[in-house]
Amino acid sequence: MTTDDNHASFVSRRTFLQQLSIAGAGTLLVDRYALARDTQKSLPKRVLGRTKQEVTTLALGTWPCGKSSDVSVNDIARLVQEALDLGINFIDAARAYDNAEEGIGKGLGRRRSDVFLTTKVWADSAEEAKKSLEESLRQLRTDHVDLCYLHSIGNRNVERAKGPGGALEYLVRQKEKGTIRFIGISGHSRPKAFVPLLKTGQIDVLMPAMNFVDRYTYNFEQTVMPVAREHGVGVVCMKVFGGMQGGFAKASGPNPGPMVKKAMLHQAIRYSLGIPGVATVVIGPHTVEQLRENVKMVCNYTPLSDAEKQSLSQLGKQLAQSWGPHFGPVA
Repeated sequence: MTTDDNHASFVSRRTFLQQLSIAGAGTLLVDRYALARDTQKSLPKRVLGRTKQEVTTLALGTWPCGKSSDVSVNDIARLVQEALDLGINFIDAARAYDNAEEGIGKGLGRRRSDVFLTTKVWADSAEEAKKSLEESLRQLRTDHVDLCYLHSIGNRNVERAKGPGGALEYLVRQKEKGTIRFIGISGHSRPKAFVPLLKTGQIDVLMPAMNFVDRYTYNFEQTVMPVAREHGVGVVCMKVFGGMQGGFAKASGPNPGPMVKKAMLHQAIRYSLGIPGVATVVIGPHTVEQLRENVKMVCNYTPLSDAEKQSLSQLGKQLAQSWGPHFGPVA
């Protein structure tokens, strides 16, 4: 590392610590050193656990654009095309995201093979899972998805879902048929509910809500991640910015902005991509401009220093007190 590089790194850490000291006043400034670095480089890729698939460290999330009344199907198609042009090879979807899957299907066109495509089922029974998956395939204009999550695990009857005639049994059959390539579980609340499903050995990918604030509320990092690593499960991180201000109820209207303040978005990404085992982060934009900014921040990822980790931890604990269990019950 050159003298100039050493100086720049020192300035970055010093600036971050100075900003953190005034966080209570809400005047944190953006990490401009990191964002000013070369943003023309390609998105990095990581291996998604035992799937052995190389995925970009940024995935296109479609919950915000799919649910918003301000974003049309054509707008979603344009987001998909822009994401592909920017090098993103992972798209996250679900039937419950209103217009998302229709927009993705329209946007992908002949580029279906360019992406690792996912969807989700909210289901305890095989019958419920079948109905959801078949409609997703129709909307996505494809005969298979690369990954299907059994979603909202904190709200599932886990014993029913993993038992005879349950949703997991159905997904296993679809994997054997090639309709889905991999099986995942995902959700935001009740972390301990994830563990029995991981221990079945049938789960290939885990997608929990993990960010530097909710670590001190839900703590998937310590409750669930060790089990995922033990089984070689690939990990996708969602709700990197804490979700929308106002929560799930605000998704259908205009963009209210993320819970993490704009000045701290890059630090939030650095935290989530720095969790051991995380392959990619799912971030859902409303606009092409937001998508491009997300790509820049992920391209400029660098691991947090020890001093930054400590400072971000202090801020996370403070914010966790005001955010509370905003995704639902902890236990």
